[in-house]
Amino acid sequence: MQSKFRTACALALSLSFAPAALLAHHGSALYDTTKRITVQAVVTDWLWANPHCLLEFDVKDDKGNTVHWNAEVSNPQDMTAQGWSRKMFKPGDQVTLTLIPAKNGEPIGRIIEVVLNGKTYAGFGTRPPAATPDNSKQ
Repeated sequence: MQSKFRTACALALSLSFAPAALLAHHGSALYDTTKRITVQAVVTDWLWANPHCLLEFDVKDDKGNTVHWNAEVSNPQDMTAQGWSRKMFKPGDQVTLTLIPAKNGEPIGRIIEVVLNGKTYAGFGTRPPAATPDNSKQ
């Protein structure tokens, strides 16, 4: 039952982003790629799914109001290569996020980097360094 509820919630969330996703998928039309913001946040949900994993979190604005954000990273396969996992975030986790914000000012973004429990994880659009051959042993 809980699985069906979670699936229904994920579908509803996905549909709420459908217009933005159509603009942004495989591109950056939705995001202001010239800007980066860093926020202290409290995780509210973590969706590990294709085509993009989604992190939901709350941030206090300059006036002390809580603003609910949604931010994406790549798909689970790419994120596993970055050291991320399905059970990485739990509601209530304190995180520091560096994001590319939406152009329209809505609380939506792409995660560039997240710090969780003192460890930094690379986010969207970043790749681990490619392995280079060690020629010193020849």
